[in-house]
Amino acid sequence: MLAIEVEFLTGVSVAATPYRREEPEWPPHPDRLFQALVAAWGRNDPPDKEEKQALKWLEALGGDSLEIEAPAARPRTVVDVFVPPNDMRTSGRVDSRPTKKTATIISIVPEYRKNRRPRVFPAVVVDPIFETLGGAAGAHTAAVRYVWRETEDLDSHRHALERLVKEVTYLGHSHTLVRAALLDGAGTITQNGSKWIEPEGVPLRFPHVRRLEYLERQYRRSMTSTVNTRPNPSLVTREFYPPSESKPPGTLFDYENTVAFEDAGGFCPSLSAFPLVAKRLRDALLQIADEKGIPIPTLLSGHDSDTRPTRSAHLSIVPLADIGWEYSQGRLMGLAIVWPRKVKGEDRRNVLRVLGEFTKEDGENGGAGSLHFGRNGSWRLALSPEPARASMKFRRRYTKSAKRWGTVLPAVLDRHPKNSPDQDVAAIVKRACFNLGLPREAVDGVRIDQLHKYAAVRAAPSIRDVSRSLPKDSPYRGRPLAHLILNFRRRIQGPVILGAGRFRGLGLCLPLE
Repeated sequence: MLAIEVEFLTGVSVAATPYRREEPEWPPHPDRLFQALVAAWGRNDPPDKEEKQALKWLEALGGDSLEIEAPAARPRTVVDVFVPPNDMRTSGRVDSRPTKKTATIISIVPEYRKNRRPRVFPAVVVDPIFETLGGAAGAHTAAVRYVWRETEDLDSHRHALERLVKEVTYLGHSHTLVRAALLDGAGTITQNGSKWIEPEGVPLRFPHVRRLEYLERQYRRSMTSTVNTRPNPSLVTREFYPPSESKPPGTLFDYENTVAFEDAGGFCPSLSAFPLVAKRLRDALLQIADEKGIPIPTLLSGHDSDTRPTRSAHLSIVPLADIGWEYSQGRLMGLAIVWPRKVKGEDRRNVLRVLGEFTKEDGENGGAGSLHFGRNGSWRLALSPEPARASMKFRRRYTKSAKRWGTVLPAVLDRHPKNSPDQDVAAIVKRACFNLGLPREAVDGVRIDQLHKYAAVRAAPSIRDVSRSLPKDSPYRGRPLAHLILNFRRRIQGPVILGAGRFRGLGLCLPLE
């Protein structure tokens, strides 16, 4: 087992993600740690051959057996700082003659530069959780531990790695002062960190085979070239769950059990008309239950014994469509029935009986039913327990955990927004999040962006298209519709279906990460 501990001496990590320079990176990616070890190796003159072999061995380990133990971290406020660039030169190449222009020579002195440029230094404040090695009992420090559980030939590279790790003085920006150490023995590794899990989580970059060779080549180019030779980030990633978010809060809908139906031919409605599709399916299921003498549960009807709308959660019918991909066309491909979390066994059995009868209606196609749309014809829906198409995989697309969510169909707001603090769009959407079952600690601090007409999800219908497709007797006709982007502070477990129309697919959200 190989374990490397990186202690943040100031309790702050200053490092930006390579794709969004204004966002901090946490925990530091394994590829960032590997580049710090390469930089430590390059300081030696000449470079040590044993340490180079150790780096090649480390890059070949990959991430299959890697576990990361990282404490929670809180991002600092990011502001623009105007600083002079630190790559000014008097001439284009190293060791060439200086220019005779005095202004150009003076421009390399930071105090005399006038070309200051805005920069940001995103950072996180790390929570101390680990006991300090060699310190007083009970003392804690802000540290991250990288643990490779399965390692071969470690003994032949251990001493070289120890020398390299001791040479690491910062990780990320030079402001991030660190102390790195090689840990020995499984007893020094705590179990309060997080493990790599797939397919959900945060993708972190890993070193790969020949990564050291690429970094060496870029360094040699930087000594003779005037163009930017900053090495590209590694494209090899694994999925990681931060420890504070190992169990993200979920909604009132069940993210494990869904019933999917796939387009089996006939008249396929447009995605913008899906509220009508959901109503036709619900009416068809209620009619079947009445004809077959099956008790109609509140779970299906959405009404109590007094025919009044129930306050308890019931089935939600949502669209499965070709949206969110690079070349999506917005075609409706099927639908899914999403269960609430708490369902009585008898109610579940009655609903399944009704669904079974529905799939028997189409005698020519076993396992399929039909929805009728008057003169437009009928749409056949086939039961699809394991859909093959990616757009049909509801669990894989809509039940992930994510911080950013965008509406596929616009959400129905409970009331018309006003300019007062408690009646604006943000307050209305937060109440909708509470109605969805999200806890207050997850909703507090959420940033809500209201889009004017169109969705943030590619090929999703606009508000105008959906409002025009609502039937005249729809309870949502004339009510405010809004396409939204929700930015939570922590990850939320899907499915997220917001607003008053959440039981007919309106307000269905897709993770935007």
